[in-house]
Amino acid sequence: MIDISAHTIKYNEPISLALEKLNLPYHLRTVFVLNSDNQVIGTITDGDIRRGLLNGIDFNQNVENFAFTNFKYIEAGKVSIEQLRIWREKQILILPLLNSKKELIDILNFNRLKSYLPLTAVIMAGGLGNRLRPLTINTPKPMLKVGDLPILEINIRRLISFGIKDIFICVNYLKDQIKGHFGDGTNLNCNIQYIEENEPLGTIGALSLISEINTNHTLLFNADLLSNIDFEEMYLRHLTTNAELSIATIPHKVTLPYAVLENEGINITAIAEKPTYTYFANAGFYLFNSGLIENIPQNTFYNATDFADQLIASKKSVVSFPIHGYWNDIGSLDDYQKSNEDFPTINFF
Repeated sequence: MIDISAHTIKYNEPISLALEKLNLPYHLRTVFVLNSDNQVIGTITDGDIRRGLLNGIDFNQNVENFAFTNFKYIEAGKVSIEQLRIWREKQILILPLLNSKKELIDILNFNRLKSYLPLTAVIMAGGLGNRLRPLTINTPKPMLKVGDLPILEINIRRLISFGIKDIFICVNYLKDQIKGHFGDGTNLNCNIQYIEENEPLGTIGALSLISEINTNHTLLFNADLLSNIDFEEMYLRHLTTNAELSIATIPHKVTLPYAVLENEGINITAIAEKPTYTYFANAGFYLFNSGLIENIPQNTFYNATDFADQLIASKKSVVSFPIHGYWNDIGSLDDYQKSNEDFPTINFF
């Protein structure tokens, strides 16, 4: 976690102190200038100091004389992903996150972050993992390791890489192992809360136990999914299509071993020799408007597919988001072995 205080400096301090702070780690190469009210009023980089000296500013002048005041920033709760993309393309990769008072609350380093999505994530991690026995007799399926990390940790780290820090984990089977490993998320620089299912509530029913979600959109998926899905693309597609529910899908090709006849009545109009058809299967990632959680019945076994069917029946907008990258549902021993074989070759973070 970035130590914010190590990368800030008061406006009236010497420029030599700014140079010392610019040598600190995290590859920030940026120091944020604060006024007497702790508001961010500018930034300092090596380039700003160099330009100041070339423009005749004495090295003994304080930081305020060197600061760049037309800096870019993100205001908490008012994130424009489209604007972030433009800045990233222009290599503006270090951005302060400010509150409404212009006080610094975080530093976003897009050398490491893929995005900063205003989402809450819910991960379903309470299953028994029967098809992965004997591996899951003493270990919950989400804690089985792919590479050197538990499956669940890979998914949490991917969420964090997209700027998603508010995470609920639904737990049941061997829940203490999961809670003991992740705690409240502090070690991973995120906020983790747990939903405890006393009895199975399906793949979305446990959301009825959440008292409040503070973001307009919620991302839901199972802990045993391993994918490099682009959550930013999914979120932007959700917005631009005015969807109420977006379901990630994966292409599944089926080749028939026979010639297929096309008929009009008894007349054959065409013959397709061993045709291949592409279907889009449910990939298990759901992005939806958070207000829809009110439609989930309380303490009732309820699957995400039931949720989708209900929305479709109500003429709500339910759209598909195709995954073009890697995806594997770790439901069997063969799937688990494949994930471990594939993991070193896929860029997940």
